[in-house]
Amino acid sequence: MRGRASGWRVLAFGGALVGAAATGAAVDGLEGVVGRTLVLIGGLGLGLLAGRWLGRHRREDDARFFEMSNDLLVEASLDGYFVRLSERWEQVLGWTREELMARPFRELVHPDDLAATNVHADALDLAPGEVWNFENRYRRKDGTYRWLLWSARSDDERKYAVARDITERKQLEAERDELLRQLAEVATTDVLTGLPNRRAWEERLPAAVERALQEGRALSVAMVDLDGFKPYNDERGHHAGDLLLRAAATSWRQVLRAGDVLTRYGGDEFAVLLPDGSPAEVQAVLERLRRSTPSGRTCSIGVARLASGGSAAQLVAAADAALYDAKRGGRDRVVAGRR
Repeated sequence: MRGRASGWRVLAFGGALVGAAATGAAVDGLEGVVGRTLVLIGGLGLGLLAGRWLGRHRREDDARFFEMSNDLLVEASLDGYFVRLSERWEQVLGWTREELMARPFRELVHPDDLAATNVHADALDLAPGEVWNFENRYRRKDGTYRWLLWSARSDDERKYAVARDITERKQLEAERDELLRQLAEVATTDVLTGLPNRRAWEERLPAAVERALQEGRALSVAMVDLDGFKPYNDERGHHAGDLLLRAAATSWRQVLRAGDVLTRYGGDEFAVLLPDGSPAEVQAVLERLRRSTPSGRTCSIGVARLASGGSAAQLVAAADAALYDAKRGGRDRVVAGRR
């Protein structure tokens, strides 16, 4: 590098080699190679510096996102501990992040949700990269629970998840379900007696018949009619008639077996669903019912037993026919239908 070597000036940036420039007008052979080498090395140095700077800022942005997110952000170890949590966790659960990270993350899951949570947590290890969505309840520091909706995945080194507090949504759903239950109950309950009504009977009887036929179990249906109710109601008024119907429902329900179902079928007519029991046992139950009729009144009862291959409609028709026989035979009696 004769005469011109001293014309090269090396530039440094932050201690790292950046580049080189020639002060002479011409650079030949070896000098050109050296110059290109210095520029290449300088470019690599600048690239490393830029990479470090961008990496640092990416980490800073990541940390800022964790702190400012309204979601519950989580990074967890494969052995079951939180290693990083967003600030939102402290607001939702009342624990500090240090307290949460000091215990296994499954420790605060509601006991009723733990089995399902374990399944999803283990699935993250078995299927890295796959996203799993699930719900569970997490215990607050005050002992109450909050519902969380999770979306989680694993990369074979850590578990990453975002959770949202859906407690208010769950409460609204529970209130809606209770309201629907109450509406359904009102729709299938007789207002006067508090017994199931005709609609409830028509929903329940076919299911009971199908189950009895499938399981080979006995099933009987009885139709019950208050004797002389219309003259009683006409002479004493509708209020007295309502009181009699209510009293009869209360008395009859008390003498039936635990599995029997008394229904107000319509007017002064009632129906009884009697699962299981021999004909003699069913007859004894209905005799108790007849004798318990209040206010010195009597009732007539027709009963039919489900035949093999029979239907709900056939069973009711047979019980109705037996009730007609009871009334025609003098009332105040129990008559079993002919099969």
